Amino acid sequence: MREPESKLRQRSVGRLDRSRDPAILNAALAALTENGYDATNMDDIAARAGVGKAAIYRRWSSKAALIADTLVYWRPDLVTNEAPGTGSLAGDLDAVVERVGRNENDLITTDLVLRVALEAVRDPELASALDGLMLSRGKRLFSTILAQAAARGEISADRDWSLVADVVLAMGLLEVVRGQSVDAKFVRHVIDTLVLPAVQTPPIEAPDH
Repeated sequence: MREPESKLRQRSVGRLDRSRDPAILNAALAALTENGYDATNMDDIAARAGVGKAAIYRRWSSKAALIADTLVYWRPDLVTNEAPGTGSLAGDLDAVVERVGRNENDLITTDLVLRVALEAVRDPELASALDGLMLSRGKRLFSTILAQAAARGEISADRDWSLVADVVLAMGLLEVVRGQSVDAKFVRHVIDTLVLPAVQTPPIEAPDH
């Protein structure tokens, strides 16, 4: 496996030999991809990495912390995930679809990210380790794109578009629950079918009495 620029967040501090970290992170990714978060266990990760389980716990305090760092190690954009600034709503949304398309070929796919996010809903320790890494950032990405569009006058600046951002995220999670893939084609469909019609529809005027 390749070794990208890492932005690890959860490792224990101290004078440890970090040369084993990539092997552990690779093993954690393999176990997560094959088994899902809930069925992944530290014994399996240790065996895959060729280290003792104690060596993992000296570096990460829990499975949740290790998995959070595994995601960041291979997908550092999960930490930044800045909204595109193409100068138009259509361009920004196209850029999001392009990002998702690129991620389809990554080791950490959008599907895998959302599946771990779903586990975090019922696992407080994992939710704490992720620290808003996925769900809140995904919502913030679309909220920022719509706020930029409103500032440019492309859509109404008098309406609260946060619900639209929630719908985009909810549709992705629902697709994962259904066992389907959240790929570029799906994201494009959600944008064209839900997002653009919602933001381009004039507000309904209340009738005069």
